[in-house]
Amino acid sequence: MASTRLDTSTLTSSAQIFSTKHTLPQIRAIHNSLRAEIDDKSSRLRTQVGGSYRDLLGTADTIVQMRHDTGRLQDLLSDMGGRCGRGVVSAKVSGLASFLAGGEDASDTGRAIRWKLLDACLLSVGRILRGQGGLEDGSQRLVLATKVWVLARLLIKSFEEEKGVAARRLETPKKSIASLRRRLLGCVRRALEKADGGDVLEPLCAYSLITSSGARDVLRHFLTVRAEAMTLAFAREEGAEDVLRSLWLYTTTLVQVQALVPAKLAPALARLKNQPLLSDAHLQRLESLQLDVRQRWCAEEVQLFTPFVRHDDLDGQQARSMLGDWASQGGRVNLEGLTKTLESMSETEAIIDLRTKVLRLWIRDGGRAKGFDPEEMQDDMRDVISSRMLAVLENKVATLRLVGSEVEATLEDWQPGVSDKLSGLWDEDGYDAALAEGAIPFMREVSKRLNGRSKAVSEVVQHYKSWMGVVDGLRKALQKLEKQQWENDYEEVEDEETIEARQQALSRDDPRKLLEKLDTCLDAAFVKLDAQLSGLWESKSGEASSGSVAMYMLRVLRDMRAKLPDRPAAQDLGLALVPSLHGSMVAQVSAKALDNFRTTFLPDRRVAGKPLWEGEPALPTQPSAGMFRFHHTLCQSMADAGLDLWSATAVTALKKHACRELVESWREELARLSSSPEKKTGDEEGDDEETREESKDKSDVKRDVAIQWLFDVSYLACSFGHTAAPTSWPELKSFEDEIYKQTGLEDEASRVRIANTSEEYWQRTSLLFGLLA
Repeated sequence: MASTRLDTSTLTSSAQIFSTKHTLPQIRAIHNSLRAEIDDKSSRLRTQVGGSYRDLLGTADTIVQMRHDTGRLQDLLSDMGGRCGRGVVSAKVSGLASFLAGGEDASDTGRAIRWKLLDACLLSVGRILRGQGGLEDGSQRLVLATKVWVLARLLIKSFEEEKGVAARRLETPKKSIASLRRRLLGCVRRALEKADGGDVLEPLCAYSLITSSGARDVLRHFLTVRAEAMTLAFAREEGAEDVLRSLWLYTTTLVQVQALVPAKLAPALARLKNQPLLSDAHLQRLESLQLDVRQRWCAEEVQLFTPFVRHDDLDGQQARSMLGDWASQGGRVNLEGLTKTLESMSETEAIIDLRTKVLRLWIRDGGRAKGFDPEEMQDDMRDVISSRMLAVLENKVATLRLVGSEVEATLEDWQPGVSDKLSGLWDEDGYDAALAEGAIPFMREVSKRLNGRSKAVSEVVQHYKSWMGVVDGLRKALQKLEKQQWENDYEEVEDEETIEARQQALSRDDPRKLLEKLDTCLDAAFVKLDAQLSGLWESKSGEASSGSVAMYMLRVLRDMRAKLPDRPAAQDLGLALVPSLHGSMVAQVSAKALDNFRTTFLPDRRVAGKPLWEGEPALPTQPSAGMFRFHHTLCQSMADAGLDLWSATAVTALKKHACRELVESWREELARLSSSPEKKTGDEEGDDEETREESKDKSDVKRDVAIQWLFDVSYLACSFGHTAAPTSWPELKSFEDEIYKQTGLEDEASRVRIANTSEEYWQRTSLLFGLLA
């Protein structure tokens, strides 16, 4: 069924909408219609309000503009009123009349204008030098400022010649012109001293205008300034930079002078005379001078002034002569400065770096100047640098004497028990602090104790390692010289012969010469150190503490010899001292064991182990307690001295010393044993049975002691390596034969049994005496 569209304008309240006449669809239709009307009216209202606001803003802008225009109009009308006043117009009319009348008033006007021009010139010079003259190029600013200064000087001269000008009034301009002259000359000098490769032609032209110098004087001034700059470059004391700056000035000057004369300098000076000064275009463009107005008020000599400088008083021959003299002097200055700079350098790396920079700069720029041999200057610089390198190498290698001085100082202040004090391997003191720093310090502490590096030894070894680090650094630095390439990357026309000759001189000859000097110095240093250590040991070898001193020196020599340079003289360091040092050391170490053996074991005639003898005849199966105690005491003394000391050579020296002392003491005791009372008097040879029994007992004791001693000697021979090297201990073998004669053993088999038994027993007990094994 079609619904009838309702007129919402007739509805005035919600009660009418929700009356019983309207169905639910009709109510919804009324709601949608009312919402559509509301949205339409809201849109139209926003559009109307926005348009009104824009109209209001436009009206406000119009009002502000009208107010601004009104203010400007009022100011303009006020200014016009002031200018159109009766008094102002009358004054202008009178001035115009007097101007047209001429006469003395025109002269005063011209003078005033010239004063204005002079003041403007004096002010403009400083402004132009500060870059406010409208020119970007600094060198052109310098020439323009010089021309303005010349104009000011001409104006002052014209005032001096003009009557009616007070001399007092010219004092200030004269002072200003003199001050500006010094300033301009300073700017010229700074421009010529620059080491950035800038154009020097314009500063030279400026100098010519300031001093009215010709080409010859200009060139002489340029060379003088560069020579002074080279000298002053070394006064800054900046090291390598001074040398490079001076050398750069030297090479650049040679090239620039050859470029200036005769191609550039003479034409440039001639252009200064091409036109009058006031006709210069740059001067005409200076607004501060206003030459378009003031020029005609200047005197005729000012308007027509043309700078006059000699541009043709220097020919090519004169320039070459001047440059040659300057090059010789400049070369000496550079070499002297290089020598002075090198004297302040003591590090090889710094000298090599300076050598590389200097030679590369010379290779790049030294050959650009024509008529000069670059090889001559290159060789001179090589000689200077090599001489300093040789001196530094000699001084650094010679510091090895400080290692000997450290040993000497330790020996002079030697205190037994203090200077040689060692921390035990199992002492806990010191381990906690080392372990707190990490595993590496802990392992270093263990190694130090295991190798017997006391404080005194560590200090000497540390000095030596530092010295070896310096020597290794020297050798590596010199070897790097051999790898350097000296090709001229900036010049592609060099032939192969030139490059090869340069490479041969700089990368082969010089490093070889330096390495040979290093090796020679090392040989001499080690020879001196060996002689120094020998002298120190000779002075201490007779003292009571010589054993401890020998241990100290053995440890020092061991650690030093662990890192020796590959030189014959170094390989022999301390070898001649080792036997004497070992002799003193083993004498001290074995003294306690030998004394106990002499005083306790040898006088004892008891054979405590006889009940343990075996075989037929009964023979010993183990050494006596005294022999066993001797080995134990000796090994304990060796361990107390330090396990690190007992090399194969040291152990051999100990065995030889102990064997010699033992055999000597033992032989004396054997003689006393053999010379015991045996002869009997007539009464004693009676048939007294008791006496015969006593004599028999004594004879049996001697025989038992001799047999036990034979076993002990055989055991000692085993521990000292007799079986491994039968000819090593001839005195022990001879003494063994003497004892065997006293044993009364009739067959050789018994002696062989004793030898085999002692060898077997040594095999079982050798681990107890590991230092002797």
